[in-house]
Amino acid sequence: MLRLNDSLVSERNPASAAAESVRSLRVYIRQHLQSAGKDSTVLMLTSANEGEGKTLLVANLAVSFAQEGKRVCVIDANLRKPALHLAFGLNNGGNGLSDYLRGACEAEAAIRPSSIPDLDVITAGAAPWNPAELLSGERTEQLLAHLKQQYEIVLLDSAGVLGCIDARVLASQADGAVLVVRYGRTKRTAVSKAKQYMDQAGVPLLGIAMNQVK
Repeated sequence: MLRLNDSLVSERNPASAAAESVRSLRVYIRQHLQSAGKDSTVLMLTSANEGEGKTLLVANLAVSFAQEGKRVCVIDANLRKPALHLAFGLNNGGNGLSDYLRGACEAEAAIRPSSIPDLDVITAGAAPWNPAELLSGERTEQLLAHLKQQYEIVLLDSAGVLGCIDARVLASQADGAVLVVRYGRTKRTAVSKAKQYMDQAGVPLLGIAMNQVK
């Protein structure tokens, strides 16, 4: 089980090489946003497959943006295999993204504060039988529009692109995407296929983040 102090190096050990790598990604994204003239953005982090370290990178990137003074909301949009709540030491009970999307609660009821200033979390919530349908519905668009009025950075932790259609559906709602690749594990053909799906969804691919590089 992931623990807050074990996983969030940006918060626990900001002088580490891992935290510096996250800051480099943060600066790259911020420069892209500035060049695009955007005050707020929805950014999706995804991977070709599950198990490539995407969730911990999303969590640490959220912490890094908050440390910079940005108002950040990070969302666990991996409704099939949620894990973001573990990184922040939260439970997945109560209202979450799936509960909002199916109309069981409103947005404010799903937003939870983290232990880090300026950083809020929306957990995945109860596992639905129809995640792709929920993510493609109007309430997803409404939620993201609402959050962009309150936060400068909205980060989406999505499912892997190749395992199911969820990430491809969600990509159309994002302003940009970063593809997380695990060094020495992710095959080049998988990366190419994932990029193809992102292109088809019409989301700008801001870059590829290499994870687990020694």
